[in-house]
Amino acid sequence: MQGFLESLRIELLEEGVNVMWVSPGFVASNIRNTALSADGSAQTETPLNESKLMSAEECARRILKAIAQRKRTVIMTTQGKLTVWMNKFFPGWVDRQVYKHFANEADSPLKKSTITTNDQQTNTPSYIFSRRV
Repeated sequence: MQGFLESLRIELLEEGVNVMWVSPGFVASNIRNTALSADGSAQTETPLNESKLMSAEECARRILKAIAQRKRTVIMTTQGKLTVWMNKFFPGWVDRQVYKHFANEADSPLKKSTITTNDQQTNTPSYIFSRRV
């Protein structure tokens, strides 16, 4: 997505259109009500301590400020900045660490599920995605 947005920014440079990509990190929001767990039900609970997360209102305020300043990139957290930097030099390692982090959450859709077929057990990843309608 970042590459697409950077290409779009260049293509629209002479049109006066600013394209910005934002990495807000974890934000306290109601996304868990639309995020799905491994069984397809609403996640409802987050493993994160939401009291320590940025509020959705603060996130929106920072994005609006960045739009007004015509920023190219906004990375809101130290963890996000470190991840972007590490991803430049160790992309495969970062991918694996992020995957492991989310796969270890309770009811993660990234957990491998065990499927029994003809008295055989096979481990297959079950991936479930959600989108807002």
